[in-house]
Amino acid sequence: MTKDRKTSFLTEELPRKILHYCPEFDGEGKISDVQLSTPDHLDGFMSTIHKLSFRYESNDGTVVQTLKLMVKVMKGSDEFRESSMGKTQFTNEIYIYTKVLPAFQELLTETGLAGDWCPRVYYGEAGHFPSYSDQYETILVLEDISPLGYKAGPRLDLEEEHLRLMARHIASFHACTYAMRLRNDARLASLIEGIAPLDFVSGDKTFTSYDVLLKLGANRLYKYLDDHPEQLDSEAFKRDMTNLRQRYGTTPISLMQDLLRKDETFSVILHGDYNRNNVLFRADGAGKPVELKMFDFQENRYATPVIDLTFYMYMSMTEELRNRCWDAVVLEYHTALLESLATILKVPQEDGLLDPYRLEPFLEHFKRHAMYGVIVTLHFLPWMMCPEEECEQLAHHFARDVHSKELAHWTLVCGGEEVDKRLVGVLRHASSKGYFEIVKE
Repeated sequence: MTKDRKTSFLTEELPRKILHYCPEFDGEGKISDVQLSTPDHLDGFMSTIHKLSFRYESNDGTVVQTLKLMVKVMKGSDEFRESSMGKTQFTNEIYIYTKVLPAFQELLTETGLAGDWCPRVYYGEAGHFPSYSDQYETILVLEDISPLGYKAGPRLDLEEEHLRLMARHIASFHACTYAMRLRNDARLASLIEGIAPLDFVSGDKTFTSYDVLLKLGANRLYKYLDDHPEQLDSEAFKRDMTNLRQRYGTTPISLMQDLLRKDETFSVILHGDYNRNNVLFRADGAGKPVELKMFDFQENRYATPVIDLTFYMYMSMTEELRNRCWDAVVLEYHTALLESLATILKVPQEDGLLDPYRLEPFLEHFKRHAMYGVIVTLHFLPWMMCPEEECEQLAHHFARDVHSKELAHWTLVCGGEEVDKRLVGVLRHASSKGYFEIVKE
């Protein structure tokens, strides 16, 4: 059977590009035993993930190695990529892997920090690949770390150990931006400038797919509360929900844009989509998660670090966990942040240089931005909680037509009342923590 165009590129041209991209390989070395597969469980809403492996032998025969890799490419029509801002997202992701992470790693070379936040990058490029397709493409090749014992955590509800590990991991990543700022490192401005803006609202332009999804998620919540007013079980919660609905009921995306506002102290180069979908854990012999790697930087921005925290915390914490250790996870992040900053800057934690990032100003900043995770959860939690067949319907109609009646229908019903009650629990918790104050401003 004749190979199709994309398969030919991935199995014949891409392995050679990888050898030329990685300096430790002989670019003219021998390639053999090329294997390509596309596991269904790795298929994403906006990207396709392939597994690629091949045997490499240097020309002089001194190095023989089998490379096991993951290849991530955009999927969808130009229209779909436009509505989802796919070109911006995936190009930014390539930029993080090829420019930002190496700069952060260079910053850490003289410290005791490892900076191994992600799987190794074997190739990353954005542009036109005529032998692959006629569209603008991004091609990212990462190490397949599953043979090293890394695997996904629970589909939805993480344990406290997972949550704390994720907090420490992202804290050390955020610390690099702050360290460069405190050092007046000239590279920081250049790194930030290289991130293409991924605004929800810019002038008269709106991030179409998010606009639709956020409205659908909010509409589902409001409909459930209209049908079950007893869920508004305190005057404070009822007042907060009324304010939210009056100000942002039809435009939740405007609140999201407000929360992207730049801050001279706390804005940071983000992961942007930091949740259990985009991390892999490695456990010790007792099953306790001890290491993790993150990936999927396509929604990275320069904005508040609270985006990276509240998204995964609200998505993956049960009500019991929120009540028991929400504050402890936030404190875990802050402790790791100060430890990392002190190590990078080679100063004691008590040094006045770190004063802008002390706990009190950080908690105030956190409180003013935590609604970001709440609003994202309204649209994404139903997708994660519903049965697989319903999730397939959502993904299909999202890719086909984000404005379709079918997508609206499945968004409103998927997962049933269990989803509705959990969403109300998220909003109730945010109200109890004072996070709705930002809605009143």
